[in-house]
Amino acid sequence: MSRISKITLGLAATAAMLTASAISTTASAQYYKGKTIEIIVGFSAGGTDTAARIIARRLSKYIPGNPSIVVKNMPGAGSLKAQNFIYERAKPNGMTIGFNPFQVLAQITGRKGVRFSYPKFTFIAGVKGPAFIVVARKDIAPGGLNKPSDIKKINKKMSYTGRNPLHAIDVVSTAAFDLLGMEHTYVPGFRGSASITTSLAQSETNITGAGSVHWLKHLTPRLVQKGQLVSLFQFGAMQPDGSVKRDPAYPTVPLFEEFYAKAVGGKPSGELYEAYQFADRMQGTANFMVAGPPNMNPEAAKILRVAYKKAMNDPQTKAEAVKAVLNPYLHIGFARASKVMKDLANADPKIVAFWKARTAVQFGAKKHKKKKK
Repeated sequence: MSRISKITLGLAATAAMLTASAISTTASAQYYKGKTIEIIVGFSAGGTDTAARIIARRLSKYIPGNPSIVVKNMPGAGSLKAQNFIYERAKPNGMTIGFNPFQVLAQITGRKGVRFSYPKFTFIAGVKGPAFIVVARKDIAPGGLNKPSDIKKINKKMSYTGRNPLHAIDVVSTAAFDLLGMEHTYVPGFRGSASITTSLAQSETNITGAGSVHWLKHLTPRLVQKGQLVSLFQFGAMQPDGSVKRDPAYPTVPLFEEFYAKAVGGKPSGELYEAYQFADRMQGTANFMVAGPPNMNPEAAKILRVAYKKAMNDPQTKAEAVKAVLNPYLHIGFARASKVMKDLANADPKIVAFWKARTAVQFGAKKHKKKKK
């Protein structure tokens, strides 16, 4: 074959590739053009809804065809109503997706009302906020809690300010307290940062877990700066390789295992620690999951995965997140989430049985009742 012929064929092949690419791009642009994407959130304003809307404001510009984006609230059963709706009733055409907490324990413990399976959802993106932190009133030990070993001096009955036994913060925090030998009463039923902070301020309860916004905006100015509350440890930021490092949101707060080594000595082990590690690894992957119904249109899923990553990394999204919740949201992609979903689908039956038994006991605990004014 002559050199000219080879060049001609090469140019033809390149032209064909460019044409195919153009057709693909045009098809992608047409798929969502003139359409509306609904994002279903299982809560009212605040928290999950805030995160969903901050990211959604930049989403359309990264989707070919620039569809309208509408965030709809569907509160009920701690987001289970919304997640069941996406799983059972949403059409798989990519026009309806959900933005909700990743409630791993709700699924594996068979919580009443759970009719979905996370591994069967069409994963779009994971959204990760800062790690959880564990705190305690300083006065539960004579002379105060000044170093990890001071937990051995505690001489007051400990009461944990709880939300509900399947809440991600409560799951890992109460397990960590048990591993440390810090026996406590679990008091569920607290709703919102304000009620939890007030309970701690009044010494109604004296230990709890918290998210970064609660810690920085409520607990620190009201209790920490007055010397009434101290941080004990954090659960850390999960790295791409599966390791855990201190979260930049709390650079001086030790990881749970670091605290354990100084407070108790050695490393935690046993059935409880294995169950704790499973929950921490699952829940530490993402605070929120963006997902479509099972068997969603592959082209739509591909488009939305790319768009969510770009929208979350948009400087305006990061700036708004820092202003609203003090830290930017981190994007969790398909590859990392796929491994977590596989681990979830193949969870050790012994760990599943452990969490079913443990949460059943906590669900039977006497609930906090809001005092009437």
